[in-house]
Amino acid sequence: MNNTLREPADEAAALARLEQLGTARNTTAVAERAELLRVLGRLDEALAMAEESYRLAFFTGDREFVVSTRLSRARVLHDRGTLARALTEVSACRQSARTEGWGELEATSLYQQASILVDLTRYAEAQTALTDLIELKTAQRAPHEQLTALSAALEMVMRRILVEPSPEASASQGDPGAV
Repeated sequence: MNNTLREPADEAAALARLEQLGTARNTTAVAERAELLRVLGRLDEALAMAEESYRLAFFTGDREFVVSTRLSRARVLHDRGTLARALTEVSACRQSARTEGWGELEATSLYQQASILVDLTRYAEAQTALTDLIELKTAQRAPHEQLTALSAALEMVMRRILVEPSPEASASQGDPGAV
């Protein structure tokens, strides 16, 4: 799954920070440990930490933190290749963030959603997610560089729409009765 929407990682910095965290058990440390393990490609450990982080966040009653930990879990699921479940998680997070007015979480959800959709070769849906993200980031007065990067990602997706057929289009091409 080669996805140009994936974020680059600094493995040395991730290892150093993981060592700094040690065995700290507070909700923030567990959530950060899950993300660091994901970055390092230790996905089984990352999923266990993401699950624990979600449980801890749930018990705090902080709904925004719960959504944030669900997004972390979705990133791990995405990296593990469990794309359908990751997409379900991200979609729920996006809806919660939108409903509550948590703009940064909504933006993060949209970006993740677009990335997963690209991996699923559902380019038209990825295009819609990126368009929505650009509109949201524009309304949030994001820096020009960020909007430019998102526009480049959108252009990449639009090129893929032209070059690579979607799974639905491929299926209908094989069916002589399809319209």
